[in-house]
Amino acid sequence: MAKNKAKLTIKEQDVRDLRIGDRLAEIRKSRGLTLAKLSTMSAVSEATLSRAENGVGSLNAHNLYILSKVLEVDITVFFRADSVSFGKGMRTITRKNEGEIRRTDRYDLELLGAELAHKKMVPSKNHITAMSLDEAGGLRSHEGEEFIYVLSGKVVIHTEFYVPTILEEGDSMYFDSNMGHAYTVTNDEGAQILVTTAVDNE
Repeated sequence: MAKNKAKLTIKEQDVRDLRIGDRLAEIRKSRGLTLAKLSTMSAVSEATLSRAENGVGSLNAHNLYILSKVLEVDITVFFRADSVSFGKGMRTITRKNEGEIRRTDRYDLELLGAELAHKKMVPSKNHITAMSLDEAGGLRSHEGEEFIYVLSGKVVIHTEFYVPTILEEGDSMYFDSNMGHAYTVTNDEGAQILVTTAVDNE
C-alpha cells in the first residue's frame, strides 16, 4: 500500500497533465462498464467518477488503489501522459504486436488504439485459453454491444440465451453484451480473437 501511495505524491497540475480521468474512462469502457456499474463495484460514488473522467475533479490515492483492483490493472496505468481525447478528424495506428498488453482472470488482451480516450468503441485482440466455463469464470455481462472475429483457432461462445456456438477462423459474431457471455477454446493451443466493444460514453 505504501508503495502505491508514494507513486501518487505528485502536484495537482501534474495530475491534470497525466489525464488520469481519460485513462479511467478508457479502461472502464474496455471492460464494458457504465459509470453506475463501476460505482457499485468499487464503492466510489458515480458523481466522483464522472467528475474525474470529465476533468473537473480528482481521485485520491485510496480511490485509485481500489479502482485498480476492481479493474484488474496495475495502478501505474492511470499515470500515462500520452492519451488524447478522440475528436473530429483524428486517427491512431497500432502496429503489429505493439498494442497495450493487459491480463485479466479470463484472458490476456492487447488493447488497440489505447492512446485515444473517450472512444465509442474499444477494440482489442484477445488470447483465449480457458477450456471450460468454470475456468473462464462463468457467464458475465456488461453494458453495450460486442463484435468478435476469430483470427486463429476455434472459440466456443457461451451465451445466456443460446446453446454454446463454435466459431472457427474467419467466423464472426455480433451480440448484445448485456446478455451473459464467456469464451472458451477446444484445445490447449488456445485461440486469438479480435473484439470490439461499443459502450455509451456515459
